[in-house]
Amino acid sequence: MRPPSILRQLMLWVLGALSLAAPVLVFSAYWLTLNEIDEVLDDSLRQSALLLADRDLAGAFPTQPTARAVPYADTESMLVAIARRPDGSLLFSSQPEVSLRFDATPGASVQTANGAQWHVFTVVQSDRTLQVAQPTGARHDVAAESASQLLVPLLLLIAMIGAVLVFALRRGVRPLAVVNDALAQRNETSLTPLEIDGVPEEVLPLVRTLNELLERLESSFDAQRNFIADAAHELRSPVTALQLQLQLLERATEAAQQAEATAELSAGIGRVRRLIEQLLYLSRATAGSVNAAPDDVVSLGDLAREIVVRCSSDAEARGIDLGANVEADASVAGDRSQLERLLSNLVENALRYTPRSGVVDVGASVLDGRPVLSVVDNGPGVSASERGRVFERFYRGPNALGTAETGSGLGLAIVQAIAIRHGATVSLHSGRGGRGLEVRVVFPATR
Repeated sequence: MRPPSILRQLMLWVLGALSLAAPVLVFSAYWLTLNEIDEVLDDSLRQSALLLADRDLAGAFPTQPTARAVPYADTESMLVAIARRPDGSLLFSSQPEVSLRFDATPGASVQTANGAQWHVFTVVQSDRTLQVAQPTGARHDVAAESASQLLVPLLLLIAMIGAVLVFALRRGVRPLAVVNDALAQRNETSLTPLEIDGVPEEVLPLVRTLNELLERLESSFDAQRNFIADAAHELRSPVTALQLQLQLLERATEAAQQAEATAELSAGIGRVRRLIEQLLYLSRATAGSVNAAPDDVVSLGDLAREIVVRCSSDAEARGIDLGANVEADASVAGDRSQLERLLSNLVENALRYTPRSGVVDVGASVLDGRPVLSVVDNGPGVSASERGRVFERFYRGPNALGTAETGSGLGLAIVQAIAIRHGATVSLHSGRGGRGLEVRVVFPATR
């Protein structure tokens, strides 16, 4: 199927409009000419009648002309002159076969005679009444002849206008072809914006939108390349550690050594599996393949209690007091599974870096009409200078690197990605009494 063409459709509309306008213009020319001819010939009838009335005619008119009259249909003006006595009897007729009705009313009138319509001008005098008449068909013939003389120039003019419009349309859509050629030169390694100098006003919004799209694509490709490079770098260390642990297991000869090596290998495999899961989930979340279903209504209070119960065994093993602090049971629209992962990552981070005998509180509240999830701990916290970087992928601050805890540095990046998909904002604050860290997720106000 042939694709639609804007240029072709514009040409069809323009040429179609000209084709429809041509007969309208011809008819208008004919109508205007006919009106002008009517005015001119009406005046000619009046002048002819007045000239006959002013003639000093001696004696009575003969009933028939002395010479054979030329038929009015053979003359150019096709005029007929008739003179009658005051009683209506015929004095003279240039065309006896034309039987006009006697009418003693002076001035112009229209009559029907011999199956045709006539324009008549009557002059009434004391001794006679003069009538000069002309058939309407003669006027139509003159108007048609005059209009036909305009037909050829008019058609040539329409053809010239059509050619100029087609040329103008081709010139007008040329910037689109220029933009298309410029886009054809772009690829994943060259996404420079299109030039906007000299771009027509009508095409400028399209070019600006394309430039914005190119900028987003370039940013996305850069993020993808950085992500792949970071992922390869982060996977290299745990894979190397797995190889070393496997070698230790192979070299172990005693049962205790084998059990210890097996435990280390299993823990290493678990860390790699978690890292891969985090990478895959972050990739899907940032690529838009994870749907933030706004049809689900999620109770933040229930979510906080559920995550506390789920992580209570880990908190107990670490000797940390983990609890839920639900001030207001607010609800948000979103995907429950994603929000569970968001809160789980926050709680796991807090448990990982809070020292033994520490406290971690998971809260649900409403702040200025907006639902809020929060996780507060009394651990080492994050300095103000680092708070802008902790959401970067694979970033681990000095406090995290100074502990024995292992992590991927993706937890907060995933939290931020999920929050963005739900229209929420994530912010870091100092914990209670200026100690520790509070991570606050503020959702849009609910109606």
